[in-house]
Amino acid sequence: MIDIHTHILPCIDDGSPDIETSIELIKTEIEQGVTDIFVTPHYYHLRGFISPVEENKKLFRTLKEEVKKQGLEVNLYLGTEIYYNRKTLRNLKNNIVKPLGNSKHVLIEFSLSKEIEDIPEAINNLTAKGYVPVIAHPERYPYIKKIEPYVYMKKMGAKIQINASALLGKYGGKIKKFVLKLIEKNLVDFVASDMHNFRMDGLKDAYCVVEKVFSKEKAEQLFNNRTIFN
Repeated sequence: MIDIHTHILPCIDDGSPDIETSIELIKTEIEQGVTDIFVTPHYYHLRGFISPVEENKKLFRTLKEEVKKQGLEVNLYLGTEIYYNRKTLRNLKNNIVKPLGNSKHVLIEFSLSKEIEDIPEAINNLTAKGYVPVIAHPERYPYIKKIEPYVYMKKMGAKIQINASALLGKYGGKIKKFVLKLIEKNLVDFVASDMHNFRMDGLKDAYCVVEKVFSKEKAEQLFNNRTIFN
């Protein structure tokens, strides 16, 4: 499996507090069947998560060295989960935040409480510069509760990433049912763990849910979406 959204880079955000925890989280991912992990620390100014790419790269190299030292068979890639605002394009241009790995895919998140930024405008701004916006866990946004906004986001060129937790009912039965409807209508591109030290991934169980409700082919499409490497 490919996990495009994790918070396992140590000492950066609310994910992993140290290198030892990061290694344990990576071991958990491997146990789940994950072969490729995108390390995506928050860049969220209002929460104080403002570590720039150059600083993240140093920690990322240390993490990769420890993974190699311990003989863990997994591929790691660096990215950022970017809280979108009017400075996001400038930050991408100035290499303060970065896309996922070597791709043009940009993982962006929005408010979990109320609609502050205009999501269609954000998608338009990013696609105009050649980026592919990947909307992080929109099932958690209380102001997007209908199918139509997802259809519109997809038509504009965005991709949708939902959390494995949603498929496991961790956000409630209504959200699980809604996410299954999104999958049925082919509006989901990625399922990811959004793993933190306090949130395990659940990818294996979520894969089984999709396989049971839909098909193995659909599960592979969502959990092994290799377009992220394009």
